[in-house]
Amino acid sequence: MAPPIPVFSRSEISSKYREQLRNPDKYKCQLKSLTQHECTFKTSPDRSSPPEIICLPFKRLFQRCMVPTTIKENGKKRVVQRFINIEVTDSQTNRDLLDDKSKYGRDVQDFLNAERDFRKLLEMESEGNL
Repeated sequence: MAPPIPVFSRSEISSKYREQLRNPDKYKCQLKSLTQHECTFKTSPDRSSPPEIICLPFKRLFQRCMVPTTIKENGKKRVVQRFINIEVTDSQTNRDLLDDKSKYGRDVQDFLNAERDFRKLLEMESEGNL
């Protein structure tokens, strides 16, 4: 499992990493990306068939920048250079998923419907109606 990391809002990132985002060459920044998948279950209310897993890919974008960092070594402080990853994913990064004409258009609708149905199923179970 990945170690926990803090989650920052867009404005916090812009404020905290202003210098690196404004001067990417100075910090030897490179744009990096990775694709993750968000998954859900498509269930049948009567449980007559096994759940189907529906997954959607989404991109995350990062600026990988070299920054000076103070470390303590043998009781002394010294400055070293290390890479940090600054997430720059925004609301436009995955806009193609929401386009009905994209190759994921139908999958997105299936995913949203499955999420809604799964939530209903869990609510019914918690209320003792199943």
